[in-house]
Formats: sequence, C-alpha cells, structure tokens
Amino acid sequence: MTVNAMVYSARDSVYNNAMPLPASLIASIVSAVIETVVQSVGAPAPQTYENYIIQRKLPPEAKLGVMEPPPGNGTIVIDGVKHRLSPIAQFRNEKNLIVLSMTIQGNKDIVYVNDSYGSVYRVWILPPAEMAAIRQN
Repeated sequence: MTVNAMVYSARDSVYNNAMPLPASLIASIVSAVIETVVQSVGAPAPQTYENYIIQRKLPPEAKLGVMEPPPGNGTIVIDGVKHRLSPIAQFRNEKNLIVLSMTIQGNKDIVYVNDSYGSVYRVWILPPAEMAAIRQN
C-alpha cells in the first residue's frame, strides 16, 4: 500500500463516518427542548406582565419628565432642560431591565433621580399605564 493510499483511507474513515453521540448528550438536548416548551407555555400573558410593572417601587424623591433620546455626550435632555449624566447612570426600560442609553429611541415618559451633585443617575422609562397610575397619585 502506498503512502497516498494510506492517507486517503485514514481520512475517509475519520471524516465520512457518523459520529457516535453519547446517550447523556442526547438526553441533555431532549431535556433542554422539553424545558423550553414548558416555559413558553407557562409564560405570563402581556396583561399580567403589565400589572407587574405597575407595582414596581420607585423612589419618593423621583421626578417625572419627558426625555429626549440621549445624544451620547454625557448629557441628557429632560423637559427641554439639559442635565449632566452621572458616570454611573443607569437606564431601565418599561420591563425594568437595564438598557444602554444609546438604544433609547424617541421621546420617553420617565421618572429620574439626581445624585448629590445634581447629575442624573437613575432613569426609569415608563409605559403609558404606569405613567397614568403615577399621575393619579
């Protein structure tokens, strides 16, 4: 047998045969699929989630305002007034998840808090239902 024949026969047997899958790997894949299906079936309805958001606790010293999309230069415009952003500024969206300031599009109803230096350091973007509930109180 020549060297070329040995190389080709070794390559063909390694790359063209089916790879054996261990039973534990198959069980893990099936388990993950089943778990995903069960979680998606049990997901809360949008109305239920909306009720959850309305109940989130906001600081009593927080102020209401309408925020323009942040320009990315360390400032933010709220109700037409330019404010400095704190170096540790944190933005939370309607689902109370932390978001990057540059992902915010369009004017948003917000609640915000200033730090001891007057810089804005916490911003919560409010959905319409939560904004209406806050204005009623």
